Amino acid sequence: MQAAVRGYGRLVLGLGAILYGAVDLIWHDASAWRQVAPLAHWPAGLLLGLFLFMAAVELAGGILLLTPPARAGAWMLVAAYIVATLLTLPDVMLHPAVFNSWGNLGEQLSRLAGVVLVLALTRAIPPALGRAAYWAFAACVVTFMGEQWAYFPPTVALVPKWIPLGQAFWAVATTVAFGLAAAALLARRAALPAARLLTAMLLVFAVAVWAPIVAAHPHALGNWTEMAETVSIAGAAWMASDWLATRRGHDAARAAAS
Repeated sequence: MQAAVRGYGRLVLGLGAILYGAVDLIWHDASAWRQVAPLAHWPAGLLLGLFLFMAAVELAGGILLLTPPARAGAWMLVAAYIVATLLTLPDVMLHPAVFNSWGNLGEQLSRLAGVVLVLALTRAIPPALGRAAYWAFAACVVTFMGEQWAYFPPTVALVPKWIPLGQAFWAVATTVAFGLAAAALLARRAALPAARLLTAMLLVFAVAVWAPIVAAHPHALGNWTEMAETVSIAGAAWMASDWLATRRGHDAARAAAS
């Protein structure tokens, strides 16, 4: 029997996929998709066809993810995100000292982990795969911290100037917050509140940072994809918190039964 995913995590994850897929279909510019670099030797038409197919799958998967029990959409997004994640690996292997390579891997893998957690909570996959997805997401949070630290000046520049205490303060604070969240998730100490606070921070990024940038520069594809990616990762973080809450409930039930 199928179990439905309660809460809003899958909805945020689905909205991120819808936004990402719709933007890619509207722009239909394969060269803007960072992960296509390993396929640059492909004929242009074939590369564009793959790009548009992936965008359509992500759009359709995101729409289906909004409808309980969300299994069909989750499976579609799993397929799309596996491809996207695999396409980041050549850059990691060729340029392991360039942190942006690891950051790209973390961004794609975190979205994959989020939809796998949807399947775990609908009991469509063995619990062990759900645990693996959780640990994968926790590892991705380490790359988010590292990416902000490695590219600190651009991170500072993204902080809205109207926020009190200054741009540098919030760049440091959010980098530290990523680090603390990663430590909590990996150690499974205060992991649930850490996942919830991480989700909130990512949603603030989407609303306070990327939405105004998109509004000011709506013709820049990179701004749209960054906002869609942030929303998607926020959904993945929410799914991690939903998974942790479910695990805590199961642990409490077992303790009471014993």
